[in-house]
Amino acid sequence: MYRPELFIFDMDGLMFDTERISVPCWRAVGRKYGIDMENSFFDTIFGMNNAKIKEIFLQTYGADFPYDAFHDEKKAMQLAIYHEKGAPVEPGLQECLDYARQEGIRCAVASSSAEETVRLLLHKAGLESYFCHIQSGDAMAHSKPAPDIFLAVCRTLGVRPERALVLEDSGNGLKAAAAAHIPSIWVPDLVRVEPAVTATAWHTCQTLADVPPLIQNLPVWKESAN
Repeated sequence: MYRPELFIFDMDGLMFDTERISVPCWRAVGRKYGIDMENSFFDTIFGMNNAKIKEIFLQTYGADFPYDAFHDEKKAMQLAIYHEKGAPVEPGLQECLDYARQEGIRCAVASSSAEETVRLLLHKAGLESYFCHIQSGDAMAHSKPAPDIFLAVCRTLGVRPERALVLEDSGNGLKAAAAAHIPSIWVPDLVRVEPAVTATAWHTCQTLADVPPLIQNLPVWKESAN
């Protein structure tokens, strides 16, 4: 492993503590629609884009489940919270971003959330200037755990996958990084991830603050490493 040229950040549960906001919204609207979502259900859908989540909902609750109306209500409830308060920044994010800026490591967001949501939370936290690219999963034909979103970031920024580093909290994100052949760091959060999936990560960090000292000790890419 060499020092990466690009950090690719997931957003929900990795940069912002959104999942603890999202889950009560899912459940509140779910009660109106007569469904009760288990914790294991969220472990399945976190990291996926809306199209893939809809697919899982219809498989779980029936093909006639009114998912679009359900999702619109949930999204409106969650966005109202974001507009009023933003979302709590996860520990170590600022240190990680400051380190990347200092070392000339570019940063991108690859999130299954809508781009408008990503930009809103970055703006609320005053972090927009740290990122050179935002890739939303809503724009991808295939959601995480497919590798498409991470490969799209690498193509857009002209970085070879092996020279990037994915930072993730979800199992679907780690699977996507592995499928893209991009090294990853797992930062545990709310989502429960199977050990076989976490084993695909290059390293585990308890917070994003642990990332800079880990990267600092890596050798720099040289032509002989190609």
